[in-house]
Amino acid sequence: MDRSDTQNVETDKTPLAVEVVSFGFKNGSPPPANIVLDVRFLKNPYWVEELRPLTGLDAPVRKYVLDQELAQDVLDNLVKLVEHTAPAMLQAKVNTFTIALGCTGGQHRSPAMVEALRERVCSRFADYEVSSSHRELIRMKQEAEANFASEDGDSSIQSASQEDNYPESHDSSDSNDGAKKRSKSDASAVMSKGSSN
Repeated sequence: MDRSDTQNVETDKTPLAVEVVSFGFKNGSPPPANIVLDVRFLKNPYWVEELRPLTGLDAPVRKYVLDQELAQDVLDNLVKLVEHTAPAMLQAKVNTFTIALGCTGGQHRSPAMVEALRERVCSRFADYEVSSSHRELIRMKQEAEANFASEDGDSSIQSASQEDNYPESHDSSDSNDGAKKRSKSDASAVMSKGSSN
């Protein structure tokens, strides 16, 4: 077998990577994908007060979304679509098949559907490399971490400022001077740390 034949065999053995992605239409254009499906026709957990702060990765939201008969029909049809198109994509030397499911904000319906579809494809096609990701949930997590870091920095600066105004009521003037120098040094360190975030 010559080198070219070996390369063809290796290519033929390359497993198909199926990527399932959730997103929110209100947060920008859909991600690049072979198939983009709008799932806003499903009932929205956002309007259920106890479900609103949760995401499609939480069991109550998943149950709310997936208990809808239409959701199950859509998942069945998407699995059939993968079954019929994946072999042709491999023959065309396309090794990645991306399915993007979108709802309004990308928080409830589309993540729930993406995880359900990922589980079905994994179960049905053991030879495929199946993965999922959630664009808006990643963005929400990053924003929450940034806000937490900002608030933590603000509280540290405020604490350092309060130490800087330490009441001069100690018996020893030397201890007063030491406390002032220490608090000013701490405040400078916090300010420097905050500016680097």
